[in-house]
Amino acid sequence: MTSVCMALVASLVITTTVNFVRGANWDPYSFPVNSSPYGIPYKDWSAKYWEWRVSVPKLNTPNYQDAPGYKAVECSYLQNQSSPVMFLPYVGKERGTLTTASCNIPHSKAIFIQIDGGLADYSDPTVQPKTLDTLVNQVSKSNVYPNPFDITLDGHPLSLTNDEAFKVQSDLFNFTLPPNNLWDEPAGPDKGIGQGWYLFLKPLSPGVHVLHYTTGYRSTSNDPTIPPGQGNNAAYIQDVTYRLIVK
Repeated sequence: MTSVCMALVASLVITTTVNFVRGANWDPYSFPVNSSPYGIPYKDWSAKYWEWRVSVPKLNTPNYQDAPGYKAVECSYLQNQSSPVMFLPYVGKERGTLTTASCNIPHSKAIFIQIDGGLADYSDPTVQPKTLDTLVNQVSKSNVYPNPFDITLDGHPLSLTNDEAFKVQSDLFNFTLPPNNLWDEPAGPDKGIGQGWYLFLKPLSPGVHVLHYTTGYRSTSNDPTIPPGQGNNAAYIQDVTYRLIVK
């Protein structure tokens, strides 16, 4: 099974730079992709996100809540409690097109979430040869032809779009796969590349906040302008709502 996430989005060439015309009008609620929140480059935060996400066993992941043996855990499960940033669990396509989740958030923490993207790793048997170029190609090939993003926080539109300038690729990073991991690969140390679009919210005021977004992919099945063999295997729409309880 490929380790590229089911919710992948657009293209091959990734840059850590951003469209500064758009960046100049960035919304006040989130960090721009060319920034270094808390002294760490945005792309390195994306690697930290993936390190955490793959550390959570499959049956503690909201995507698989209907699987036998699923056990719900807090959104903060296995996260670094001393970090200034909290990662939100991915609750995407595997649970259907309409998805909701509630998370308790410490009032002082920023919030990082994948909107669309994926990870390619060396343990994936389809990654041949085991080179950095192969990883980049693997994570990129399904990251194409996304639908436009529609992202709001408490009804306020956010700046992140599916523009190439806002897509982020990590450097090669180390992580550890647990038993019964997301991709049923051998447990143990691994290396990978993450790529995609991420939303990085600044700390929110105490109270309940609603984060909502829609995204998805086009394919040759619903868009004849996409060349055969490109785009996602199947077209779909994601509609996700997070209820963020900041205390």
